[in-house]
Amino acid sequence: MTERINYDKIAAQVNYPALDKKLDELRKKAPPPRRKKAADVLAPVTPKLLAMHADGWTYQQLAEELKSSGLTVTASALRAHLSQARKSRKTKPRPSSKG
Repeated sequence: MTERINYDKIAAQVNYPALDKKLDELRKKAPPPRRKKAADVLAPVTPKLLAMHADGWTYQQLAEELKSSGLTVTASALRAHLSQARKSRKTKPRPSSKG
């Protein structure tokens, strides 16, 4: 079993003014680049993928077509992305038809 971290001991040893200064300096810099996710590269074609899946294309078939176009994504990643995209579409407020 791993030893528990003693945060009381750590808190007593931390130089908070120096840490605060270091964090302020870091805030002035650009954050490190974020690693792209499947959702980032699928975003431009998500509406078409949703429509194709609704028309009967399987996640595996869609993933294979994407791969042949240079966009390698697993069927499970595609499934997760499209599922999340469907949920976010349902929760977005619809524009009012009153005008």
